Amino acid sequence: MSLAGRRLKLRPLVDGDAPALFEAIAASKLSLRRRFRWVEAVHAESDAAAFIRSSAEAAERGATFVFGAFETKNDKLVGIVAFDPVMSHAQRAQLALWIRTGEEDKGYAVEAGRLAVDYGFRKLALHRLSARIDPTNRAARKVLQKIGFHYEGCLRQDKRLNSRWIDQECWGQLKSEWKPQPAARSRK
Repeated sequence: MSLAGRRLKLRPLVDGDAPALFEAIAASKLSLRRRFRWVEAVHAESDAAAFIRSSAEAAERGATFVFGAFETKNDKLVGIVAFDPVMSHAQRAQLALWIRTGEEDKGYAVEAGRLAVDYGFRKLALHRLSARIDPTNRAARKVLQKIGFHYEGCLRQDKRLNSRWIDQECWGQLKSEWKPQPAARSRK
């Protein structure tokens, strides 16, 4: 299964993606470690492979869905999009995404985000999507606004990261606010 946009396709990661995922994380480590705890635990390609396997297992349970964002022209991995966690009983999920260093400012985050939102509301039948970001991450705020999310508030000192407490902005989108993207195509 993959989701096709104009320049990107989203698809679940497979074992063969481990080298590209590890390389993308290594290239992006400085920016990723400011936002995510898990980055420091990735030391080798085998760590990327273990993540891919655990993501596939979580997808089978319907708990998490992780997609690689690949350029359609050359199949280069440019980022990751995830619904983590998915709470099917409550029809909601949290959206997370990152674009690798060197591929930012090309509109990939917006395109991947729109494809993911469409998938969440169409295929997962969600009622609500949420996202949490560091208030200093202006680029993420712009992406969320462009894909239809609304600012909902700030959780002060909500997350411990790199030995300090950081605030988290809360953003959300309801299915009733969603504007479907006609360009999004799902392929088996």
